[in-house]
Amino acid sequence: MNSSELRALRKETDPLADEIVTKYFTESAFDRQKTMIFFDALSKNSDPIPSGLPDYLEKYFYETEDLPSWADKNKIAKGEQLFATYGPQILMMLCVKSLPMAYSCGDGAQVLYKTGRLIEQNGVIDGVNRRLMETTQFVISVAQENGLGPQGKGIRTAQKVRLMHASIRYFLGKGKDWDPAWGQPINQEDMAGTLQSFSSLVIEGLAQSALKLTQEEKDAYIHLWRVAGHFIGVKPELCPEGYDVAHSLGESIFNDQQKPSDAGKILAKSLLDFMEYMLPGNLFDSLPIFFLQTYMGQKTSEVLGIGWPPKNPLGFFMEKIFQDVDTHVDGDEGFGKLVAYFASKLLFSMDHFYYGGKKARFWIPPSLRENWRL
Repeated sequence: MNSSELRALRKETDPLADEIVTKYFTESAFDRQKTMIFFDALSKNSDPIPSGLPDYLEKYFYETEDLPSWADKNKIAKGEQLFATYGPQILMMLCVKSLPMAYSCGDGAQVLYKTGRLIEQNGVIDGVNRRLMETTQFVISVAQENGLGPQGKGIRTAQKVRLMHASIRYFLGKGKDWDPAWGQPINQEDMAGTLQSFSSLVIEGLAQSALKLTQEEKDAYIHLWRVAGHFIGVKPELCPEGYDVAHSLGESIFNDQQKPSDAGKILAKSLLDFMEYMLPGNLFDSLPIFFLQTYMGQKTSEVLGIGWPPKNPLGFFMEKIFQDVDTHVDGDEGFGKLVAYFASKLLFSMDHFYYGGKKARFWIPPSLRENWRL
């Protein structure tokens, strides 16, 4: 797609979800309690269908829960198997590739900044931790075995995300500090770019991590997220089939939107602080920026304000250790072993995280726990 076509998508949102959310918040006078009930219902992924909501909202969940006619269950299963095998590395890619690339899109980053969902508040990072873990939980819900099946968590979670996006659009649209030059909040270009950051960018990141995937595996993982995109409300033509076409679309979007912004830089700092916080002790605090710079490269690193060239030698030193321990591996494989180590430590910390003395609501299926040795 060319730039003018992509820019036109910034005016498009999701009419179905927008209509439902607008009706909910305008059918009576604004009520803070009503707003909190709505957001609380959407944030509780444990409930199959949120309770206490109007009939038309319940109808939405039932009428949009079926797989699209083009969905291929065999491809979905192959995508789920890839996640079962390389889940820790895939979830790590969210932090060192997917989200940073999204933050480098200056206009799209404004939504996360304006809502404060991924911003440190007065030096307190708890909210950032919680939101990033929710994003990780969303990926697990979608990509786990049968996550997109009738009894799976993925479809219901994606339906809730769709309504959450519409509600953010509703409230930001009513605010006075949203610049129309940024496009509509959470518009179709931003949603399509985010979908690619969760799919084709992840596949690219696994290749950078010395994991050799077949074309069939790549295409299957793209198909799995193409189905997820359907449930989130991304237009069908923005959910292409196959890795090569999907990656090309993602590159077009990121080339169109990438530019420095204060919002993107603040989000990147919060993300680095999150990873450092999650790693045990202080010895490995320099690894997050090493990985982010490695996966992002010079241009995106500079856009995000994290500097270039990489200055801290810790990552390179640890990579050399993995090579020295196993003399049969080359440089790429040594890096791959370091990635696997970092990914496992990050996921373990998230799985054992506590908020205010209570264990975080973070669920990993038993089969994946066994696969990932948690």
